[in-house]
Amino acid sequence: MERFLAPHEAAVLTGDVRLVLCSEVDGDVDDQILTVALTHLQTCYPLLAARFSTKDGRPRIVVDDRPSQVVLGHGTSFEEEINAALTWTPGPLLRITLLREPTRTRVVMTLPRSFADGMSYLALNRRFWAIYTALLTREPVPVEVVEPVLGPALDDLLAARFSRQQLHDFVAQRAQSDASAVPAVLPPLASVNGMPGADRTFRTVDVQVDADRSTNLAQHAHDASLTVNALVSAALLTSLRTFLEPSTGTVRMLCTTAVDMRRRLQPPIPFEVLQSAATTTSLRLEVDSSATPVAVGRQLTRQLRAALDSGAAAMELAAFEYMIDQHPPTLVITDVGAIADPVLPDGLEITGVRLAPLGHLPMIFAVVSRYRRRLNITLAYSRAWFADSQINDLAISVSATLNELATHTTSVTSQ
Repeated sequence: MERFLAPHEAAVLTGDVRLVLCSEVDGDVDDQILTVALTHLQTCYPLLAARFSTKDGRPRIVVDDRPSQVVLGHGTSFEEEINAALTWTPGPLLRITLLREPTRTRVVMTLPRSFADGMSYLALNRRFWAIYTALLTREPVPVEVVEPVLGPALDDLLAARFSRQQLHDFVAQRAQSDASAVPAVLPPLASVNGMPGADRTFRTVDVQVDADRSTNLAQHAHDASLTVNALVSAALLTSLRTFLEPSTGTVRMLCTTAVDMRRRLQPPIPFEVLQSAATTTSLRLEVDSSATPVAVGRQLTRQLRAALDSGAAAMELAAFEYMIDQHPPTLVITDVGAIADPVLPDGLEITGVRLAPLGHLPMIFAVVSRYRRRLNITLAYSRAWFADSQINDLAISVSATLNELATHTTSVTSQ
């Protein structure tokens, strides 16, 4: 079983973009049971043991009849784990590491972004812990194979909706719009002469809001006729605006927000199918230095609805191969929504779940999630482009903005 990679899959593979899912565990984790659970998980998801190769100069993915085995690794440092050197070519595609740290235990999964998105990754994580729990409690193990094992590329599914001329016109219009009003970006202080700097490591910073304050934020959004995602996205954008030039007045901000296409396809793609099934919608927002999150949230909502209604959201991924060289976004936001508690045995508890896309790109990624009523924003970036002080300052600003909206205190932590 094999197929060529679509343009967006090939691009993120070339950029070595990885998607990390980290579960913080309270309680004793049995290494041997984890190892057996991995074997069953690979049975459910044969794609986990796939490999990449090249044919006729084009990258492809191959699911072998006799695949390599996913192996449980061990470590002690989260930063070392997210910066591990990865070679996906021989397979498997899943890297999983148990981190036994002085104050906590973490299970870290890493997949290439080209074949994972937030929805499918979280479903895979739930299946993994369901298998672990069944093995530990001697219950029947869920081993149903998730079908299709290797689905068609989202690019191809969406491109079929449009003519080549429509896609070329769409790309040209976007390029013209950005040329007439260049979107502002955070200065890449770690770069050298416009190229990536010497430090090729990744880092993540979390902005956390407790359950009570998260409830207040949700009420604030409701009162303003906004979704929580729109209000939080606006808080991110207004916070980032304070670090952009010029410091006063209005600037254009190019916000790339993820839109899950699974339920918008016919037939829909189930969440369990491991696939990159999200498109990105680029919203060009005029943000004044005095703009409030509510005002920006309303502007964002109007543009997002228009992009969905007009088909622009689908067209953006369908035209991906023509858009690679266009202007980088000011901020990339992904909202994975409320993360459900996995099924666990007595004595084991997952206290936190984090997702982070990591790639050596001149972009800041913000992943918004809610777990056990708590809001979390993970800021992920490459030190080849941005200095730690820049992202730390941004995180503090975001925390202050959310604090004002929730009228309580939020906290900032570095992983």
